[in-house]
Amino acid sequence: METPIQSDAAPNTASRNTLLIAVIIGVAVIAAGAAILLANNAATVSTSSYEGIPLSRLSDGGFVMGNPDAPVTIVEFADYACSHCIDYLQTVERFVDDYVKTGKARFEYRTFPTAGGELTYFMGRIAVCLNDQRDGAFWEAKDRFYQMAAIGRYDGNSGRAVAQELGLDYNQALACAQSQTQVDTDIALGQQEGVSGTPAVLIRANDGDLGWIEIGGQKWDRGGVPYEVLIAVVEAYS
Repeated sequence: METPIQSDAAPNTASRNTLLIAVIIGVAVIAAGAAILLANNAATVSTSSYEGIPLSRLSDGGFVMGNPDAPVTIVEFADYACSHCIDYLQTVERFVDDYVKTGKARFEYRTFPTAGGELTYFMGRIAVCLNDQRDGAFWEAKDRFYQMAAIGRYDGNSGRAVAQELGLDYNQALACAQSQTQVDTDIALGQQEGVSGTPAVLIRANDGDLGWIEIGGQKWDRGGVPYEVLIAVVEAYS
């Protein structure tokens, strides 16, 4: 049964105080919940250690990590601001730990702006320019952009903050970014392969062309590919 609305009677002082306390408590609960959510998101994003992992670039500038002689490369097209990409990071990090660091496979990262739009287009260029100052900075910057996105702090100031954290020259990176075209190359490659969203995970056998992962009669041409499928792909080329 619905309670009739008492529109012609103002609440007394005690009622107003009770209402105010309830509102304050409600706001506090919401704020606490948001803080927990942000903390949980941040916990899913870690800065990986790339010490001892061979880092290289392809002829078109694409960033690759792992043993140059590994028979297969897993290629991810992603956006720092993409929530699905952030969720998929744990799978990527597990794959890197188990198969890239052990020399069995390589991992290639391509910046493909979706959720982040122009911001990711710009930050992707900044990451490349930071790498021009120090090899490996691209990968470190990538991780930090994801961390910022996970806690709601991925914005126009992110490039400067990351450059400072890495001890690199932001003004130099900013000047470099004006003419840097690697992100355009990544976008064009993704579009050529039919990438329409992020994350998108493809495969490169040896140093050959890209292709979608197909295994067990299923083509994985949308979203993150499960860890078990990545394992099966690597084992198929071992």
